[in-house]
Amino acid sequence: MKNVRVYKLMVIGVLCFMMLTGNLAPAGVQASSESTGSGLSVTKLEALNPITLQVTFSAPLPAEDVQLDRAKANFVFDQGLAIRNIPQLKTGATATYIVPTTVQTPGAAYTLKYKEQPPVSFTGNGNKLPLRSARQVSYDTFEVESSLEDGVTDYANIVQADIERQGALAFALDEQNQYQGKTYQIISSLRDSTLTLTPEKGQPIQATYVPYTQATDGRQAPKYRLPEGQELKPGVNYTVSSDWATIQSPAFTAAKTKPLHIKSVKAVNDSTLEVTLDKDPKDELFASRSLQLTAPDGAVLTAQYKVLSRKGPVGTFELQKGGKLLPGVSYTVKPVGKWAKVKGNKLTVKL
Repeated sequence: MKNVRVYKLMVIGVLCFMMLTGNLAPAGVQASSESTGSGLSVTKLEALNPITLQVTFSAPLPAEDVQLDRAKANFVFDQGLAIRNIPQLKTGATATYIVPTTVQTPGAAYTLKYKEQPPVSFTGNGNKLPLRSARQVSYDTFEVESSLEDGVTDYANIVQADIERQGALAFALDEQNQYQGKTYQIISSLRDSTLTLTPEKGQPIQATYVPYTQATDGRQAPKYRLPEGQELKPGVNYTVSSDWATIQSPAFTAAKTKPLHIKSVKAVNDSTLEVTLDKDPKDELFASRSLQLTAPDGAVLTAQYKVLSRKGPVGTFELQKGGKLLPGVSYTVKPVGKWAKVKGNKLTVKL
């Protein structure tokens, strides 16, 4: 009898331990396959459109897991699908995130495995995002625009991390992605995305998203750039197409565009430049652009625009690959490419 009592006590102890660790559901509660195992688990997953998932977890993600490398390691999909950028916590939510993906195949059966949790199934969403129009921006860049009026919002407007930057444009969607009775479709991060640009009587060209241009200056108009060395040819009709968006007015006729005019370049320190245009472009047209600085002895440095640093006509450029300005040396400044011209065709900068 003594051995039986000891055995019963051992069994009760094991059961209590399993309940406390979440490996055994209490009476009347069914344990979900999504909530077994240790750590966070996915409690709900919705494919909102071909490039956007809405994922709810059992608790908020740790800060260290909302980093790109960690996110790519933690969010594992099958069928060749992949996470495109970090998950973003929705404004007003506790643990619901907007998760950008590469383009889903409509109707395809996918699974998401988060860390060591059991995989969660979902179906690829084929409802393309409605965009209004395509328009040329510069000699090698065009944009596609969407509008809040059409019930389309960039994710920056509705995620916690961007509330301050978006200002009056920021708002909170409910679980049904509604705000003041209106349902919104969400454009998630477009990092590494492409659009197809087809010239009349020509071969399709893959244009690549210009980082940090999808929601700036109060507009939803992400920029796409042609491959290096290629330009839009004035007078040629182009049509933009996409496997994740439908564009109401997808065509434009290319024209010769005016470059930005650089009024001055000032050395802030030995690795940072302040570049001032003759007027505010009212758009993120510095994005991914570079300057070349040449010393009298022929030594060349390259400075690249620091993302989201523009304040009106002034933007910050940073020297690349550890480059430093030498004290007392005057460098000649020249834009890399045709995106800008310098005042008087020549500018110098000196530390």
